[in-house]
Amino acid sequence: MTSELGTEPVLRNSLMVLRRQKWWVFAITVACVAASLAYSLQAHKQYAATAQLLVQASTGVTMPGMQQQPVTQTDVQTALQLVTSAPVRAAVSQQIGSAPGVSVTEVGQTNVIAVTAASGSPTQAARIANAYASAYVSYRQQVASQSLAAAEAQLRSQIGSLAAQVAALHGNTKDAPAVGALLNQEAVLKEQLAQLQVGGAVQLGGVELVTPAQAPSAPSSPRPARNAVLALAVGLALALGAAFLRDSLDDRLSPKDAAEQAGGIPVMALIPMVTSWRKRERPLVASLAQPTSPAAEAYRSLRTSIQFSRQERQLRSLVVTSPAASEGKTATLANLGVVLAQAGERVVLVSCDLRRPRLEDFFGISAQAGMTTVLLGEHSLDEVLQQPDSRQTLWLLPAGPVPHNPAELLSGPTARRIFAALRDRFDLVLIDSPPVLPVTDAVVLAKQADATLMVVAVGQTRRADMQRATEKLAQVNAGILGMVLNQVTKQAGYGYHYGYGYAYKPYRASSEAAAAATHPNGGARHVSGSPAKGLTNGPTA
Repeated sequence: MTSELGTEPVLRNSLMVLRRQKWWVFAITVACVAASLAYSLQAHKQYAATAQLLVQASTGVTMPGMQQQPVTQTDVQTALQLVTSAPVRAAVSQQIGSAPGVSVTEVGQTNVIAVTAASGSPTQAARIANAYASAYVSYRQQVASQSLAAAEAQLRSQIGSLAAQVAALHGNTKDAPAVGALLNQEAVLKEQLAQLQVGGAVQLGGVELVTPAQAPSAPSSPRPARNAVLALAVGLALALGAAFLRDSLDDRLSPKDAAEQAGGIPVMALIPMVTSWRKRERPLVASLAQPTSPAAEAYRSLRTSIQFSRQERQLRSLVVTSPAASEGKTATLANLGVVLAQAGERVVLVSCDLRRPRLEDFFGISAQAGMTTVLLGEHSLDEVLQQPDSRQTLWLLPAGPVPHNPAELLSGPTARRIFAALRDRFDLVLIDSPPVLPVTDAVVLAKQADATLMVVAVGQTRRADMQRATEKLAQVNAGILGMVLNQVTKQAGYGYHYGYGYAYKPYRASSEAAAAATHPNGGARHVSGSPAKGLTNGPTA
């Protein structure tokens, strides 16, 4: 839930990001797992063997008069460091010919330390671990023996000193009490020396090998299953980070971005993606070929929005354009013209994209004569107007031959007279123009029309392109009626996933089906004579 009305939950936004970037998440995760498995299958097998040592209190090295101290954590940590000390490594090198590295760890919170060696041979791994363990035990025993010898030498020196004093006082009856005391001290020291010698006979040096290393039966590395699980976790984390980073750096518009970037421009319709639009050689008018599709319903929703707008302002001519190429402006114009004609409106579609005309392809009509030839005075307006279907109130003015100076032709007085004549004869003039950013034609046409309809492709149009396009139109005071979000998908966040619970019944006598016999979007019929005479309201689809 959110704290403010109208704001989307963070979780939902995150899920939308993951949905848009799902293929990146999948690819990165699979790549990490695949790399881990490839490494695991190609890596050399390593075997690990472990020997365990018990650190305990030293026996027999306590000086007379001192109490034996228990093993502390410091003693254990000291032992961990000494296992790989120089004297121990030298002893291992003498024993097996080299001193490979080993790992020394404490086993839990105990006085036991583990010496682990790794090698490509299980026998060699056990040999190395045992060599370090035995070398360290020998080293501690040697240190303890040296301490024992030093303690014995100290006691013998004290005993000898007392014996000399007793000999110096012997025979003097006056010093008899002193001699007795010295003899008592000498007896105590001799007893301590005897105890020290007895303890030295069983001296262990404070370390005992409790578990010798055994040759392992299975390799310790690589472990494909464990590595794959770790790679899956790491890959998923990297993929999620990359997905959110890529989404934040992506400059292409989402429906939410378009609505925010538009400012005061209303979003008039969301047109779902139609797969066949990607085939430019087979343009499709979904309102004719697929009248019950979600796309056709979206165009009817756009028609309703425009009809409401016409109640608030005079709107007889409308330029349909887009910031850049291939964003669906011509398809939007063709479908909008069809649904308006189906509602009884007298509509003319004017192909003013004189650089790459394509509107004619949607209806399968000839483009040999059209807007260009009328502008050059080669034909009259009545001669070039064509009607795709006589049973609809829809007319089409093709582009004609591509000129070398389209912007100059469209900005001249002849073009203004043509548009004025079309406004007088038809209820609505829909003008197909080139994109705004590549050329100036759209800006020229927008000055001569009552309003402009901007078409942006979700996931394709750049934010900067849309902002620049609206700025160019604002420079000539061209009013933008609204925005159409084209090619909307579920992944984009505003998908048509609600479904249509009310099924459409089959059309009894669909004019679109009859027209499709000659063209997927309807046939073509040239209108001879004045179009005003033939502009009677026919039956709506």
